[in-house]
Amino acid sequence: MSVQDQNAWEREQEVVQAARESTPEKFVGLEKPADALFKSIGIMNTPADLPVGYFKYRPEDFIVEEERPDGTVITVDGKPAGTEFEGGEGTVYFDMTKVGVSTIDAENRIAEITDYANKDIGYAGIKDAVALTSQRMSIRGGILNEVLMLKIPGTILRNVHESKGVMQVGGLKGNQFTLMIRTEKPLDQAWVDEKIEHIKTKGIMNYFGVQRFGTPRFLAHHVGRSMLVNGAAAGVRAYITGESQFELPFFAQKRAAAAEQWGEWKAMRETLGELPYTFRHELDMLDSLVKSDGHFSTALEAVQQQSGLWVRAYASFCANEALSMAERDGTDLPDPMPQLLNSDAAVQRIYKARLEQDGLRNPLGALKKYPFIRVGRNPTIKPKIFPTIHAYKLTDEGLAINFSLPKGAYATTMLMYMFNSVTGYPVPEWLKTGYVDTKEVLGTGSLVEVKERLGGDIDRIMKRKDEKAKEMKAGS
Repeated sequence: MSVQDQNAWEREQEVVQAARESTPEKFVGLEKPADALFKSIGIMNTPADLPVGYFKYRPEDFIVEEERPDGTVITVDGKPAGTEFEGGEGTVYFDMTKVGVSTIDAENRIAEITDYANKDIGYAGIKDAVALTSQRMSIRGGILNEVLMLKIPGTILRNVHESKGVMQVGGLKGNQFTLMIRTEKPLDQAWVDEKIEHIKTKGIMNYFGVQRFGTPRFLAHHVGRSMLVNGAAAGVRAYITGESQFELPFFAQKRAAAAEQWGEWKAMRETLGELPYTFRHELDMLDSLVKSDGHFSTALEAVQQQSGLWVRAYASFCANEALSMAERDGTDLPDPMPQLLNSDAAVQRIYKARLEQDGLRNPLGALKKYPFIRVGRNPTIKPKIFPTIHAYKLTDEGLAINFSLPKGAYATTMLMYMFNSVTGYPVPEWLKTGYVDTKEVLGTGSLVEVKERLGGDIDRIMKRKDEKAKEMKAGS
């Protein structure tokens, strides 16, 4: 988090803790079908009769390491990585291992504690906060000694050096994943071998994973659709007041109260202001609406990074639907497949059913209403991918597995072909919760240094998770 977000989170905890103690039932979500989340984001063909696999219990259960274009890997345990730079000069590079911090949070924190602008901080891809990750970053015009002195909670900086060029989004081969999937019952070795072989030889559809759609509500695509189909006012309203089956009642009720005050921006801000971290983007939009006297496009521009994510999430939802139909019907899609916000004429054919249903005739034309949003030039995806599986091993806890995916592909998509994948809350009673060094189990490295240097950060994450799990259990 930035210092501002950290302060907001700390202020919010007093309110949340008091509410949990007085009304614990408001912090328990309704039970939903196992595939409800996948269906809500356009994935309609989740395999049936799979074992339940719980992932991301601990941050070390979900390790993501960046694969550079030359195939070398930026590892969390600090093994030497290759260097390939082009053009320009005067750039400081470093490899960042992090836990509990997203790439965007790390970028903002660097900008906040130095004089470097966000636009001068480069990276190839965004890595999640709810994981242990490692990637290469750059600072154009950076000063070596200043970067060497950077202290960012939850991070380790290695391999700091000066060279040419800059890191650019998309400038990677893919990512290598090391996962610990925890299962209720021991897995059958022959069954696992068969599943792995099928994935290696037949491939998997390249669905966009759940993290693309905005936790914890998973409504980002609905907001993006509203922006493109019905305009800025609809987009702002969808984000601030949109109902989600996945949002906990405590937060949903606050949102519903604000919805009753629609148009009274100061009153809405007061209603949501009790929770300055959870509703931080809503509050930024409401501040803009107050200052601009209800100018909705300006409100979206106030959170332009998020606005871009919402539009791209809608394009991802449309892609998931198209991939689902192709998998169900056994039809072929162009490879590469143009995404929705692409000038390729094939867009109108691939997404015809969705565009007609939503009444969206010209997606790119609709996007022009938001000149502050950039989606890349004619984005495409591969409709089917073939994961490279390096190692896997059955353990007492479940399955440890190490595999690589090309850029733009999601580990959660791989998992849905092997498990009825669950994460978050409630934490299952059967879960074996012990720490596992998956890299050591698989012979791919060790997490000893990570534990030594980031152990305190991991312990704090687990303490909060365990407290929340206990409170939710008490309220159920």
